[in-house]
Amino acid sequence: MTDQATTPDVTAIQEWLLGTCRDLGLQATEPGHDFFETGGTSLTAIKLIAKVEERYGDGALPPDDLFTQSSMRGIAASIGRNATVTGTPGEPRA
Repeated sequence: MTDQATTPDVTAIQEWLLGTCRDLGLQATEPGHDFFETGGTSLTAIKLIAKVEERYGDGALPPDDLFTQSSMRGIAASIGRNATVTGTPGEPRA
């Protein structure tokens, strides 16, 4: 269990997520945008999960969460709940 001092900031996660989704070719620009409605596919989902795990730790974005909470806001909340590494936007995980 992570303590509050190391819990990632959901706003920072959303910003990182939106940029990462744009890098993957999605048209996501707002927290309310849906991953799949902005061009996400099952292949893009796998790529996103890999990037999330690289940044926030293994299991930070369970596939079930991505498919059931597919808004950028919902995905960021899932990452915030499951992250094992705080991740700093713009910096790779050590």
